[in-house]
Order: sequence, then structure tokens, then C-alpha cells
Amino acid sequence: MDDNIWPKYNEWLYDFIKAKLEIVENKNIDITLKKTLLKAFGECLNNKGVYYNNIGNYSMALKYYEESLLIMKEAGYKKEIAVTLNNIGYIHLTTGESLKALEYYLKSIKIKKGIGDKKGIANSQNNIAQVYYDHGDIAKALAYNLKSLKIKEKLNDDRGISASLNNIAVIYIDQGENKKALEFYLKSLALNVAIEDKRMTAIILNNIGLLYTTEGNYSNALEYYERSLNISSEVTDKHGLLYSLRNIGDVYKAKGSYPEALEYYQKSLKISEEIKNKKEIATSLNSVSNIYLIQNNVMKAKSYANKSMRLAKELGYPLRIRDASEVLKKVYQNEGNWKEAFMMQQLFIEMRDSVRNEKTEQNTIKQQAKYDLEKKELQLSKSEQEVKLLSSQNEVQELRLYRNRISIIMIATALGLVVILIILVLKGNKKKKVIFKLLKKQKEDISRKNAEKTIMLKEIHHRVKNNLQVVNSLLRYQSRGIEDKKILGMFETAQKRVLSMAMLHEKLYRSEDLKHIDVKDHITLLIEDLVKNYAVGKKIKLDIDISRIPIKIAVLTPLGLIISELITNSLKYAFVGQKNGQISVSLKEIQNKKYELIVTDDGVGFMPSEKPKGLGSKLVQIFTKQLKGVIEKSDFPGTVYKIVF
Repeated sequence: MDDNIWPKYNEWLYDFIKAKLEIVENKNIDITLKKTLLKAFGECLNNKGVYYNNIGNYSMALKYYEESLLIMKEAGYKKEIAVTLNNIGYIHLTTGESLKALEYYLKSIKIKKGIGDKKGIANSQNNIAQVYYDHGDIAKALAYNLKSLKIKEKLNDDRGISASLNNIAVIYIDQGENKKALEFYLKSLALNVAIEDKRMTAIILNNIGLLYTTEGNYSNALEYYERSLNISSEVTDKHGLLYSLRNIGDVYKAKGSYPEALEYYQKSLKISEEIKNKKEIATSLNSVSNIYLIQNNVMKAKSYANKSMRLAKELGYPLRIRDASEVLKKVYQNEGNWKEAFMMQQLFIEMRDSVRNEKTEQNTIKQQAKYDLEKKELQLSKSEQEVKLLSSQNEVQELRLYRNRISIIMIATALGLVVILIILVLKGNKKKKVIFKLLKKQKEDISRKNAEKTIMLKEIHHRVKNNLQVVNSLLRYQSRGIEDKKILGMFETAQKRVLSMAMLHEKLYRSEDLKHIDVKDHITLLIEDLVKNYAVGKKIKLDIDISRIPIKIAVLTPLGLIISELITNSLKYAFVGQKNGQISVSLKEIQNKKYELIVTDDGVGFMPSEKPKGLGSKLVQIFTKQLKGVIEKSDFPGTVYKIVF
């Protein structure tokens, strides 16, 4: 239906059903009829929300969506409730409240799964992917888009397939894979032209223009941008208009036509502010600041870049923070403020690496490979070539192996000491500051400092995890081409040990509250991850009995490493020649601030005369001493470790 006609028809239907409902309220009428009228009324409210969303009036759109949600809940129509929750999520995403958007998307997809609404599930997966993309989690964004695409292909949903193809192409552009991106864009464009979806066609034309811009093909880029601009204007799509305007500005900037670029950027900024889209306001502000910087108008460049940075930090978008920090770095360099310039450079690198790093690229390749395999398009020969490539590296010397093993121990021990030292320093600072604070401000200061410490500790654990992953990558690289199985096995053992340490620190930095870590959940997840990653081809039953006891982070770190070593040892040696096995872990308080850890397996056990000499056993001894504990080992049945600390 024509965009100018259906809103009027919907308004008439809205008034008609509203009048009918008022009559029903005053009469004893069939409940089924009332529910039907409520559903129709809720759909009218939802349509009004769609209309206001299309014209960029998000506050009115949200108002009608929320009214529709109340009506649908009263009528009890689950599918319509899920649709409305999804629409509310979209408004929050558009206005920059991505975490609130994710909350509504997850509520929506939960209902859709409950009623088996596959098409709805696919749409929600697309939306969730957009949230992760905005927050720089490219791997998760791609994973959700591929899940969505798989469902839509089974349903032959051309419109939905087109949207997923477009989203995946955007991710590939971000990863620098333009050829792959163009392939997805052209498939998406063909589908949209066939179903005559003008709004989506404009979006894809704009995105293809963006692709040509990155390749320096400005004539093709302008052609696609202008086609997109014309269609967006025809269907009154303000989002499409601002994207095309800003991208045309990018082309003029690249060509050195700065006055024209500034004109288009200003138009884009104006529309972004009209529709109150914070993300796009931040982007357009940064574009304008770039032009002012090029024109040596440093004051205006700084003003616009600072506004962009404030919005980007408020939204928590790494891409936008990265772009704003790059401009501000140049501004401060121009002013001779080298300290601030250096800080902006550090922020730029941090944000850039958080969006596009080696792990992200590997996850992207892994997700695409999984999808291609399910589509039966991945050829066996390609996999064989990759295996040959991995085995063609130069041999490393045994001395390097020894040095790497020593480095791993030193890094783990040193980082543990650093964590403990920082905790002690922070506690000291906190006590000093509390003394000089007024009683009225005391609670606020304590809360703020606790938050800062939590963030700092999370950052430390995050960096420790990243450093350990670097060590693991070095070990993996140096092990390539080694043919001696014994040496290769030592490398693999060292890699697994480093990954276990990294896994522990990842659990810590992902914890919401480092001061009150849930020991039971933390250790349970650690054990389950270890079994999942290392018990390949075996069915290991877990019996975990962890009490919810108060353990400080300085104790939890070595304790986690002990458990990691013992579990890894059981998985490696206890079940040789067995397909099934059981591992039990118990942790409880036996007296005031005295704890008992018991780790057992029902495997082959140790021989009575056998004395462990491996690095793992030495590490367990080292960390037990660090906890001021004692360790006992029973040899039969299976293996039993008891540590009291």
C-alpha cells in the first residue's frame, strides 16, 4: 500500500475499533470477540508506531509501541507481544540505548522460541547482531547474522535473506574483505529489486557506494550514493538520506573538495539531530570536525570532535571513540599539547584493536567456514592445503622451548604478584581518602572508588589474559614444523597450560563484582570449560560440590590455577584407554577461614612407587605454598588430591 495512503486508513481503523471497544466495555459481550477487537486495536497502535518510526519521530513511535504492548498483553497474543517488544528494542537501538535494546530483543526472542516463530527468531537474531556490531564484537555479530540467514533460507524468506546478506556484507567491509562484501551486496540487491522493497534497495545501493569509496572508485561511489539518495527521498527515509549525504561528503573529502564535503556533512548532521539519533550525530560531528581540521580551523575542529567523543563514550561505541580520538590527537598535536596528543593516540590504538584484532579475524573466518560447510560449499582440498601450510614451518631449537617454559612460569607468577600488590595499594589509598572526607560524602566516595577499583582490576585481568594469549600464539608459531613428537607434546602441554591461565583471568575480568565473586559459579564454569575443551572424545561426568564461601581474589587466583592443573592432569592421564570417567571437586570451609579442596577422579591412578615429576605437579606445589597450605595425595582408587589452606 502507498506510504501516503496506509497511515490514513490505519487512523480510520484505529478510531473505528476504539469506538467499538468503548461499546463492548459497557455490554456483556463474548470474550472471544473482545480479544479479537483488542488484537486489532493493538495492531493499529503498532502501525502508528511504525509510521512515526519511518518519519524519524522516535518519541511518538515509542509511545505507540508501548501502548500496543499493553493491549497485546491484555489480549494474550504472544506473537504480537514479541513483535512489539522487538519494535521497542529497535527504537532504543536507533536512539543509542543499545543495552536497553538488547534487553527487549532478548525478551522478544524468548517468546518467539516458546511459540516456534522461526521467522521472528531470525529477525531478532539480526537485531541482536546489530547491537554486538555497534559494540565492536564483530565475531558475535557475524555469528548471529549467519544463524539468521540459515533460518531465512529454510523459510525462503527473500526479504529476510536480503537483510541478512546486507548485514554480513557490512561486517566484511569492516574486516577489509571488500570482494566478499560486494558478493553479498549484489545478492541482496537482486532480491530487493525483485520484491520491490525500495527502502531496503536504497540502503544496499548506499552500502555498495561505500564499498567503492574504500577502493578509491569515486565515480562509481557517487553514482550509487545518488541513486540511494533519490530513492530515500522518494520514500521519506530520513535514515537513508543522512547516510547517503554523509557518504557523498566522504567522496568529496577524498577528492579534496572540502567546501562541498562540509556542506554534505552539515546536512547529514542536521537530519541526525532532527531524528535524535545519537550514534549518527556522533558520526556526523566527527566528519565535520575532520573538515575543519583540514581547513586549519582548529577551534571548531576541537569543539566538534569533543562533542563527538562525549556522545561516543556515552553510547559505548568503540568505532566512534576511535574516530573521535584520531581527530583530537591531530588537534592536540597542532596545539603543541603533546601529553593530550599521546593519550588520544593510546585511546585510538586501544579502540582500533578492540574492534579489529587477530582474535576477531580468526573468529570471523571460523564462523564463515562453519556456515560454508553446512552449505556444502567448503572443499576438502582447501582444508588439506591449510594443513600442509601449517606443517611447512622451520624447526625450532630445544633451547627456545626451555626459555618459553620458564617465561610462562615467570609471567604467571609475576602477574599474580602484581594483582596482589595493586589490591594492597588500592586498599591503602581508600583508607587515606576516607579519613579526609566529610560524613555526607563518605558513601558516595566509597562507591565511586570501589567502581574504579573494579574497572582497574578487570582491566588488569583483561591485559593478563591478552598477554597469555600472545604467549600461546608464540608457542604455537614456534612449534610449527617440529617433527619430534616428544618436543611437540611438550609444546602442546605448555600451550594448554597457558590457555588454562588465560581462561581463569577471562572469568575474572568478566565478573560483574570482583569484590564479591561468586566462588561456586566461578570455579564451576572454569571446570566445565576445561572439560569441554580438553576431554575430546570422552564422556566425563562431573560431580561439583562448591560451597558459597567468601574467598578473596588474591586467594582465588592461585586456587583457580591449582584446580586447572589438577583437572587438566586428570583429563590427560587418568582415563587413558577409557571413554567414560568421573571427576569430583569439593571445596568447603572446615573451620574459621580454613578451607579444604578435594579433587578426585576414578581413572587408572598412580603406582605406589610413582612420584610425579612434571611441571604441572611443581606448579601445584608452588601455588599451594603461596596459599600457605598442605597437600595430600591418595593413590587408590583413582587419584585423590586433598589441599587444606
